[in-house]
Amino acid sequence: MNHFCTLFDRNYLLQGMALYRSLRRHAKGFVLYTICMDEQSFAMVSRLQADDLKPIPVSALEDEETRQLRARTTHGQFCWASQPLSCLHLLDRFALPRITYLDADSMFFADPQLLFDELGDASVSLVPHRYSKGYDQTEASGRYCVQFNAFRNSAEGRAVLAFWRSECFKYSKDRLSALPGQTCLDRWPAFRGVREIEHRGAGVAPWNVQSYRLSERGNQLYVDDEPIVFYHYHQYGRYPDGAHELGYYRLPDRVVELIYRPYARELEETESWVKSADPTFHYRRTLTGSPGLFARLKRRLRGNYNVYPSL
Repeated sequence: MNHFCTLFDRNYLLQGMALYRSLRRHAKGFVLYTICMDEQSFAMVSRLQADDLKPIPVSALEDEETRQLRARTTHGQFCWASQPLSCLHLLDRFALPRITYLDADSMFFADPQLLFDELGDASVSLVPHRYSKGYDQTEASGRYCVQFNAFRNSAEGRAVLAFWRSECFKYSKDRLSALPGQTCLDRWPAFRGVREIEHRGAGVAPWNVQSYRLSERGNQLYVDDEPIVFYHYHQYGRYPDGAHELGYYRLPDRVVELIYRPYARELEETESWVKSADPTFHYRRTLTGSPGLFARLKRRLRGNYNVYPSL
């Protein structure tokens, strides 16, 4: 049994539930714990009543220290800081042998057991960004990405979690550009029991997909002959008119067709499933306004105008 966790508020709930449904399709024996960052998301996930889906209210993470953290951070920063807090809480509360943090805006295309097999007896997993040429953001965002981070309930796993937690407490409204909880991953390899996942199908994302040869065989997608395990849909959102924003990276047409179009369909099906439990639920990650003429021209010149009226 693999134990996963993710976190989201009402605006990311559909993406979090699309992640869950992709686990249902590909993983064998799992539980997904969802840390719900507001009352609406907790109430909605609770209504879905699935045995392998366990909603946890964010209040379960709170103590005096985290309340002070919440007061000095933005909502987004507090969500990032809650990543290690969630893992520690779940290891303690349920005495889990291992917890794996997943970003809510991801979707699985293959069984994550492929990555656990590579992790072996190591205590902590790290997945590199693997930036494409021209998109290297190592200085600002680090070599590694918070997206598939496994932690054993061991001294080695807890040592890394304690360090991650301490770095996340450095988030502050006064330093909006600083990403201490992200860049600190570059120092995890100094700890014992940390293993970098080499499988190229882990963490395929808009900042690296240009580097790969994408192919489809049967019902499986591949990058450079390795199956895509999960894709990280960073920057995906919808405009008020319903148009899909795929982000500010160059995305080949084949990537849009094979990776983003299925995600848009999955989100539509997820929304129908959610509304079958509560027809009044109407939240999604809605972006403010559509790009103006100048912005559209600028992005077209750069080759990263990825706004689609429909998918």
